[in-house]
Amino acid sequence: MLTVMICGVILIMLYVILHIAEKNKRQRKRESQLYGLSLLRNGLELLTQVQQHRGISAALLNGDRSFAARQTVKKNEVERVFMQLEPLLMATPALRSDVDSLRALQNDWERMSHGIANLLPEQSFAQHTALIRKVIHLLGDMGEHLGLLDGEGTPFALLANTLLLKLPLLMESIGQARALGSGYAAKGQCGAVGRIRMSFLAQHIRECQQDIRAAMTEQTQAMQRVNALLGVLSERFIEVNTVDIAPDVFFRTATEAIEACLAMWQNVANKTGEIVEVRG
Repeated sequence: MLTVMICGVILIMLYVILHIAEKNKRQRKRESQLYGLSLLRNGLELLTQVQQHRGISAALLNGDRSFAARQTVKKNEVERVFMQLEPLLMATPALRSDVDSLRALQNDWERMSHGIANLLPEQSFAQHTALIRKVIHLLGDMGEHLGLLDGEGTPFALLANTLLLKLPLLMESIGQARALGSGYAAKGQCGAVGRIRMSFLAQHIRECQQDIRAAMTEQTQAMQRVNALLGVLSERFIEVNTVDIAPDVFFRTATEAIEACLAMWQNVANKTGEIVEVRG
């Protein structure tokens, strides 16, 4: 009888220990995911700052000197984000493997930004775009390493995928249109090739919108802003021979669409965080 009682006590103790260990494991994962959502905002800021630098540089290299001072300010802002982001990755064990990728990005940025005055507009656009593609890949790697893509097919994973891929791709399509359009506006024309490129980007923006609508049921102000931009692309670039919109006006219109997408990103991040809290 005594042996049975001892075995029972041992089993209960083992159950309690395993329960506590599992609870602690879930707590650590919850904290990691919430911290990850916060850290991703820094990565997203790097993305948007480099995108803005691309658009400003496009207008400047195409002859609008009013963008010169803004380029210097934006360069400093990009470098500030790089300086803030590396210590955060270093301090996060799950993200230390991403530090080398970040440093490679920073080296690419420094080479490009220091020699940008000697680049042709197309060279600047291509180098910026390649750099931005790497930033988007870094965001995805960070999200995966922080466990934000766990549970494939769940509402949480769908929202995380929207944060890490769908919204960044939409913002990048808009960012490319902003850069090209600002350059065309500075020249006053885009030609047949330019119209084809803007048509392609407009179509890609619509496809990104559809992907996001499939993941989110509610319609947002972001989509309204994006639709307004699509109207400008059609009426002021694609369907005309002469581009008569001021570079600053178009840059601002496209930026408003991106900022609305950023607000949507924040809303999705908040919803994702709420799911993490409930699961924890």
